[in-house]
This record gives sequence, C-alpha cells and structure tokens, in this order.
Amino acid sequence: MNVYIKAQDSVCLNHKEIKMKDILSLYCSNKDIEQAIKNKSVYHFTKGDNQRKCFSILKVIEKIKEVDKTLDIMNLGPQDFIVYYKKEQEESKIMHYGKILFVILVAFFGASFSIMTYNTDVGIEELFYNVYEMIMGKAPNGPNLLHISYTAGLAIGIIIFFNHAGKIKLNDDPTPFEVQMRLYERDVNDTLMIDADRKEEEEDVDS
Repeated sequence: MNVYIKAQDSVCLNHKEIKMKDILSLYCSNKDIEQAIKNKSVYHFTKGDNQRKCFSILKVIEKIKEVDKTLDIMNLGPQDFIVYYKKEQEESKIMHYGKILFVILVAFFGASFSIMTYNTDVGIEELFYNVYEMIMGKAPNGPNLLHISYTAGLAIGIIIFFNHAGKIKLNDDPTPFEVQMRLYERDVNDTLMIDADRKEEEEDVDS
C-alpha cells in the first residue's frame, strides 16, 4: 500500500509534542492507517521556550514504518526540513503598536535619507535649475512645477513598484519585500540544515 507524504521546508509550532500531522501532508487510500500515521509522535521538545530541530525525511519514514512495515512511502517534498518551537505568549497592545511605530519611523527616515543622498549625488537640484531656466528663460524662484512633478512621480513610482499602499495591493502578485523575505527564509533554512548535518545534530535514522 502506498503512502504519499509532503513535508514543508519549515514549520513553526507552539506545542512541544510534534506529530506527523503537524509537519507534513499525507495521503493513504486506507483512512485508518492514514489517521494512525497522522497521530504518530515524531519528536518532543524538552527544554526552553524557543527551539528548533532539523529533521531528515528518512526519520519520518522510519516513524511511519513503525505503524506498518509493509507500507511503501513516496516522498513528494523536501529531503530535510526544520521544525521551530515557540512558546505562545500574549503581547501587550502597547508593545505591539510600539514595534509598528518603530518600524514606520525607521522606514520613513531611512527612505528619506536614501532619497536625499541620491538626489545630492546626481545633482538633481542643479538639473532642475538648468531645465527651468532653459525652458522659462529665467532663473527659478523657489520650488516649481518640476519639484512638484518629481515628488508626486516618486511617490507613485514607489507604490507601483512595491505593489502596496497600506492595506491596498494593486494586484495579487507578491511584493518585492515578500519575495526577498521568502528568499531570505529559504537561505536561512538551508544554512541551518547544513550546519545541523555537519554537527550531526539532525534527527536522522542514525541518530
């Protein structure tokens, strides 16, 4: 009898007991065996509020074989994956909104500084001065239409590029931030799994 399994690259749990149903999708034509496998315990975190453990899919197969040795297991997912345990904690609203405010301020002033340094490097003020004088035939006296158009265009361009304005998304495509976060998450998981394998800390059939 075939059993098809597909684990996720990483899973975050808030309970220490890890069961098959917590870490992978599973299909078997025999629903009794499928349910037995899903409820099979894989690992138990013993100490600490924040832990992680790398697993080899071979360890999962070994545990499934404990349910029924005659099963043929087909892995459709990654060969290694990580399980994170984080104790569920209630965060105060003050702390929650404080973090949001901090991120907003960092993003605002960081972006402002980057735009100002870029404008200084390329000499945008001198360019606007020369363009205005060339078209209008006289020197500009303070901010003009070029500054207003540049400012509005910069804001619109940022919104279009990042595909995000508050809770509004222009389309269903992931934003550049979301793409980079997924790539970063994948790189972190790959690094952790390689380190765990080298240090022989991975849960494998030989461990």
